[in-house]
Amino acid sequence: MTMHAGPECLGVAVKTRIELDASLDEAVDLLKPAAMTEQVGISVTRLAPGRYEARLDSDVPHGVTLERWGAGCDERTA
Repeated sequence: MTMHAGPECLGVAVKTRIELDASLDEAVDLLKPAAMTEQVGISVTRLAPGRYEARLDSDVPHGVTLERWGAGCDERTA
């Protein structure tokens, strides 16, 4: 597993399905304190096979983690 961080976004790259759940759980756990402080939810987005991101998301209700397919942080701001 590889994880890279931005200010409110964690990128996760895994090679096997076995790594996936634990890696995404870890990323969400790392974001939870900031989500509580900011009163926002967390979105987890599948970017490509084995590539995901978890980020704070003001469009997601506080206390909720939403899973989706779509563009990551870099693609939204480009």
